[in-house]
Amino acid sequence: MMKKISGIEKKERRSVFGIVATVLLGIYAASLIFPLLWAIYSSFLGRLDFKSDPIFGAPAIQGFQPSNFVQAFKELHVTVRTSSGGVRLAYFFEMVLNSVIWSVGSSVVAELSRCMCAYVVAKFRHHSWTRLVHSLVIILMIISFPSNLASSINFNKMVGMYDNMWLRIVGSISFTGAHFLFFYAAFRNLSWEYAEAAYMDGASNYTVMFRIMMPLVKTTFFALVLLDFITAWNDYSTSMVFMPSYPTVAYGLYKMQSLGGKFGSSVPLRLASCTVVILPTLIIFIIFKDKLMGNLALGGLKG
Repeated sequence: MMKKISGIEKKERRSVFGIVATVLLGIYAASLIFPLLWAIYSSFLGRLDFKSDPIFGAPAIQGFQPSNFVQAFKELHVTVRTSSGGVRLAYFFEMVLNSVIWSVGSSVVAELSRCMCAYVVAKFRHHSWTRLVHSLVIILMIISFPSNLASSINFNKMVGMYDNMWLRIVGSISFTGAHFLFFYAAFRNLSWEYAEAAYMDGASNYTVMFRIMMPLVKTTFFALVLLDFITAWNDYSTSMVFMPSYPTVAYGLYKMQSLGGKFGSSVPLRLASCTVVILPTLIIFIIFKDKLMGNLALGGLKG
């Protein structure tokens, strides 16, 4: 009888815990979704309507203003110095193109280099030098380094990478970070019988790596590239510090905060610009959310 009672109590405790956890997660999700919905809604308001009630403003004075988005396309720009010493204006579509090239290029290069390094470390994990690389990755994730921005700028200028987007993309090669560990776990949990069969057929190490083993982790690779793409798309500091001649939309939004006049002081126009910029990443996340969550939920073990 006591066992039955204790079992019922445990079920009740689990149900209560589940309800409380669900409520807390719901509140947390609402706290993330509400600002996004508020920003989209407010971006359609007129300037006077927003000033009358910034939180729950209604289009009572000027009505809805879809022209905010048209004006955001026209007015969002940054000033760029030319090689001759003059200045020019970079507008929205140029910044979008720079963002696409930088986000895609740097993401693919970074994850491809990590994937190849993780494969080598996983394949030759019994060697001392591969264990050293694996330990070094973990140590670099733990240790925090002081700011080295000045030295980074000087180094980039010395090697010709400063204000050169293509060389900056090549410079995205890396073997550190948590993504390396995702790839390492993925390769460790793959059966090496595929590679052994290929070796028996006369395949080289490069053939096994690029044509057999790496395609088996393509879903993990794709998910990590998407995460890097979203991070690079929202990064304004790289364009501001290292690529001033290649402004991105994130840098354009950052510069927009210092603009004067109607565009700089109108919050709905700013929100319209932000909405336009976040749409690509939002659409990508909605389309590929199953791949992002499914392939990373188990620490990259799915391949």
